[in-house]
Amino acid sequence: MNSSASTTLAPVLLQALLLAEPAGELALLDVRETRWFVQRHPNLARNAPLSGLELQVGAFVPRRSTPVVLYDDYNAPDGPAQAAAAVLALLGYTDVRTLDGGLQRWVTEGLPAIDGYDTLVKAFGDLARLHYGTPSLSADALRARQREGLPTTLVDARPRAEFEFLSLPGARNHAGTELALRRFEADDAEHVWAINCFSRTRGIIGATTLRLLGRVPDAVFVEDGVMAWGLQGAPTVQNGAPDDELPPESPEVLRHIADELVERFALPVADAAQLASWCADDTRSLYIFDVRPTADAAFADTAVQQVPGGQLFMHFENLVGTRGARIVLIDDPAHRLRAAVTSFWLTQLNQAEVYVYDGALSPEQAPLAPAVAAATDAPPPLDAEALAHLRRNGAVTVIDVGASLDYERGHLPGALYMLPASLGPLASHAVAGRTLVFTSPDGAAARRVARDAQQRWPGSGAVFTWLRGGTEAWKASGRPLSTAFVPAQRLTPFDDDWGSVMRVFGPRRDAVWADYLAWERALAARVLQDPSVRFRFFPTGQGPDRAARS
Repeated sequence: MNSSASTTLAPVLLQALLLAEPAGELALLDVRETRWFVQRHPNLARNAPLSGLELQVGAFVPRRSTPVVLYDDYNAPDGPAQAAAAVLALLGYTDVRTLDGGLQRWVTEGLPAIDGYDTLVKAFGDLARLHYGTPSLSADALRARQREGLPTTLVDARPRAEFEFLSLPGARNHAGTELALRRFEADDAEHVWAINCFSRTRGIIGATTLRLLGRVPDAVFVEDGVMAWGLQGAPTVQNGAPDDELPPESPEVLRHIADELVERFALPVADAAQLASWCADDTRSLYIFDVRPTADAAFADTAVQQVPGGQLFMHFENLVGTRGARIVLIDDPAHRLRAAVTSFWLTQLNQAEVYVYDGALSPEQAPLAPAVAAATDAPPPLDAEALAHLRRNGAVTVIDVGASLDYERGHLPGALYMLPASLGPLASHAVAGRTLVFTSPDGAAARRVARDAQQRWPGSGAVFTWLRGGTEAWKASGRPLSTAFVPAQRLTPFDDDWGSVMRVFGPRRDAVWADYLAWERALAARVLQDPSVRFRFFPTGQGPDRAARS
């Protein structure tokens, strides 16, 4: 693909690119809103909704000359794929095509598609369980052990916010790769170490990691996690605090474990000179992730993205838009175990070249963050005090253009909600004498929507502005947020909601959870029907030279 090629790509030619070996770089982006993405999409597509594309694509597809294919339902002239192509052109992307006929032609020609979210990683998790022979413990069996007082340590492998949302009684909480950094001691040979998550994947990966590292050779994962426990009517814990933490292991022991893992599976390592060479290479895409649990402020203006190791694996499809790119993992140089474990799993996912960084990276060695075009022609903002005064004394409409989940969790009282893929719903509000104030969690999306609305209705007599610092600044000023809203406040549906089972409550919950678990258990077999999906599992008990492919 290049800038002189046709602006469209036929589905059969796209499939040929996805099947090519070795895989070349390609960003296949579904620019529909997430609600539609989860209904059906090619297995190797990434969701990059038009509503957030301008802000997010710089980190998601960092190289401006990356071959990009955009699609929506039909590739209509007024559809989101064509709008997204215009956005990318303005941002400097030079090799962009749209899928001829869109997803409908892709499906009509019998090419593979899947439903769901994070499907590659979830399918991979179940296949890893089978490949490495990781045993499970049912929710019934776990409750029986707890009732009988049998020695059992339960560890939830999700991030703390998810743990606090809903967890199992008596669980500790060590998220993702942090679990591998703890010390595991048991006085009883019958002791069971049970690793759980909300459903399956992170429990499987956590238990398998501990077994492969030799930390807990008999670790098990709790089958279907919190969801199975809740479906069986057992009590769960909301807003709970974890039981006592497992003690940290010494850096020396962790370094030995990491070195052994790197050597056993020949995980690639990159040093400062190699990274510098890649930073200067404009023919390949480079992602740099700091997999430690806490962001280092010194890297704030660099291309280094802080994503804890377990979250990087679990949300890989939402973080790395370019298939076939290079990924470098930064970690604590004293042991680099998080990076080694993350590399072990991402290498087998087989969507990128993954490297463990050797040594300490200084901010001066890191490339600058990808340029994000500032909305320099946006109207002037208001601060929280000015907006509060305006709401008391003027005709003002506040419109939240952030994620719907953030709106549900807290918005300015009375604020309307709009997903900014289209400005159409604003037409009845953009009238003379009225001020429209846009907000979003940090104000970045609000600034762009204010710019676009002002350009759309230049002679309306309406005033367009945005809240500096967004909803976070409003809250920080001591002013209240609301979680209440009525249907009339939604100018658009919550089309960015991918159908998370964590957003379902009340009498619908059990049926939705049961359906989800049935879907997830059957997912791997469906994903493997697509020949473009080629996971690469290391042979069990051997070196990495004869990798098993699924």
